[in-house]
Amino acid sequence: MYYAHWGLQRSPFAGGDAPQFFAGESQTEALARLRYVAEQRRHALLTAGRGVGKTTLLRQFAESCRYDGLPTATMTLAGLSPREFLWQTAAQFALGPKSSDDATQLFRRLTDHGAAIGWGSSGAATLLLDDADQAGADVRQQLLRLVSLTSSPTPWLTIVLATTPSGARRLGDELLDALDLRIELEPWTEPEMIGYIQHALLAAGAEQPIFDDEALGALHALSDGVPRKINRLTDHALLGAAAEGHDAIDAAMIEAAHDALNWTTTAG
Repeated sequence: MYYAHWGLQRSPFAGGDAPQFFAGESQTEALARLRYVAEQRRHALLTAGRGVGKTTLLRQFAESCRYDGLPTATMTLAGLSPREFLWQTAAQFALGPKSSDDATQLFRRLTDHGAAIGWGSSGAATLLLDDADQAGADVRQQLLRLVSLTSSPTPWLTIVLATTPSGARRLGDELLDALDLRIELEPWTEPEMIGYIQHALLAAGAEQPIFDDEALGALHALSDGVPRKINRLTDHALLGAAAEGHDAIDAAMIEAAHDALNWTTTAG
């Protein structure tokens, strides 16, 4: 591995996987809006382009909710049947679903729980659902029922649906209209990207800069500020430059890494 060459204790960019959470301006604002939604027991749609970090943001928000003592359920809706969705929700809220419960019984468990705790209770809950656009029509119908039933008269549940901007259109007008707030997560600006890279390198044990200014400019231009692309480009550049014995990374090395990954410059 390239760790020893750069004086690192581990990979600063997780081998190209989803980046660790780094709070740029857009992330900070999105978290503040999510906290507001949870405090008010309202419902929201979180949108972000592929690789921009909506899943990472949801994970960070879930940790914050649990730290505050809020019952919190998180899942991806991709491939779930209505019964699987309701069963996972009931299980994560510790409502004791039975293996024999059907979708109707599971939905009743949730509504009975809501009626028991009501508005303002410490038992108020948060449901964070990723890949909402991949939910089937039957699951979207259950979501619409949940949103409607938890909007009045005594809200007890916050629902956050996360998807891409194009995926949001597949949720349907009725469900979209029932949500109270839309939160958009933007790619990093160049200063935010630089802050993330410096943070990741320091956390991995770096004692001096590795990327020069031109490399950072090229990195932002070629990644469009998309965190997932930044992670993959930086990781590939570190590996390639170490293999060639370089002691710093310049713009040409970033461009070579970009070419090797065979990307276009359009964010996904």
